[in-house]
Amino acid sequence: MKTWKDKKTESYCSLPGVRQCVKTFLVKGLAKKEFTDFAYFNFDGNEGLHSVFDYDFDVKRILDELGTVVSQKKIIPGTTLVFFDEIQDCPRAIQALKYFCEDMPELHLIAGISFGSGLRQEGISFSRGKSGSY
Repeated sequence: MKTWKDKKTESYCSLPGVRQCVKTFLVKGLAKKEFTDFAYFNFDGNEGLHSVFDYDFDVKRILDELGTVVSQKKIIPGTTLVFFDEIQDCPRAIQALKYFCEDMPELHLIAGISFGSGLRQEGISFSRGKSGSY
């Protein structure tokens, strides 16, 4: 994951795995060692968090809402590591990843996804050309 952090070509990292397999632990360790700040968002059962993505895919607005409303601290691209945990529970957040890549490539964002979560049934996919999976 440190290699991903140092690359300038991949905007976000998808981190797949089964539930409870230390994904969050690894990301928190990376945040502590490599970043000034850490913003953690868990989509599992959090409808209020889902609603941030309902309006549009304006990444500046999304980050502002996530920072000021949800985590009560400003998210600063380049210094804050953003972790979307259990992102498979919010299809609109998955769709938003494309816009984060295009409109804010300087943001370090990790999308944690649990296997067996039914994404195939929903017809949702990650844009492979824009992310790195580790």
